[in-house]
Amino acid sequence: MNRKLLLPSLVLVLAVLACNMPAGTPPGPTDTLAPGVPSDTPAGPASVTPGGSPTDTPTTPPGGGLTLDMLRNGTYHAPFYNRTVTLVNGAYSEGTGGYTVNMLDVVAFGDLNGDHHDDAAIILVENGGGSGQFESVLAVTLQSGAPHQIGQAELGDRVLINSANISSGVIHLDMMVDGPTDPLCCPSLPEKQNYWMIGNLLWLMRVTTTTGGVEHAINITSPGNWASVSNPFPLNGNVSVLPFENTLAYKVYLIDGTVVNSASLTTDSSGMFSHSFNFSSAGITGFVIIQFTDNSAADGSVVALGSVIIDLH
Repeated sequence: MNRKLLLPSLVLVLAVLACNMPAGTPPGPTDTLAPGVPSDTPAGPASVTPGGSPTDTPTTPPGGGLTLDMLRNGTYHAPFYNRTVTLVNGAYSEGTGGYTVNMLDVVAFGDLNGDHHDDAAIILVENGGGSGQFESVLAVTLQSGAPHQIGQAELGDRVLINSANISSGVIHLDMMVDGPTDPLCCPSLPEKQNYWMIGNLLWLMRVTTTTGGVEHAINITSPGNWASVSNPFPLNGNVSVLPFENTLAYKVYLIDGTVVNSASLTTDSSGMFSHSFNFSSAGITGFVIIQFTDNSAADGSVVALGSVIIDLH
């Protein structure tokens, strides 16, 4: 082709493609990651993330969707005491000194299930009459004009939630938790948690903590989230701070929460790690979640957690 005609021809092709692309097409799965950069995007197949690919949404509710008033008067399953309660103005009580549930003012709005409508993340605090204040994060969507709980995860006793937001389908919590020497009343350890709705469960997919101004993080560099892999396959990653005795624990889950394998591995002196997985003898196929944790030598708590979800063939 004459070079003088090449550039105009390319422009014409790109213009035709742009005209044929549907408006508002959501981003596809993030299958590859830059080294050391964790994925915050749970966009995946509709069979796992209902409705397809979540998109970034504002943290305030749009007209016609969930409202704060709806959430503060919804019916929920409170997970710590396994009770179903209906809030009235954000509170539920079974009498003086009895079981109570309160909804915190920390609320986030955003698309969690890929239907392009705002869902919400709320925090419930349960008290059974003692000093414990047991907090949970709930994922809530709008069904038939009312809040409908689609997932929940317990956060702990008297943790402090600084903020919450939803972006790219991920619930982000910024919080303070108990350090190894903290009394239960006074958490002082900064921690960030990320939650994804995968299947019918709200999964804790990433935890980072900060000590001495340094963030402890576990990053999976390959394979990327939603990648299609075949047995055997290598998994590579790194840590920002070396764990105790250079050792990480890991677990492999089916998306219904079933644990199919657990063990440990070691990082090298630079914080890199690599492991070859092979599930052919177990006959496992489909989506699996692999999670790595750095556990505190002082009290066994999670210092950092990193995860990847893959499609195993």
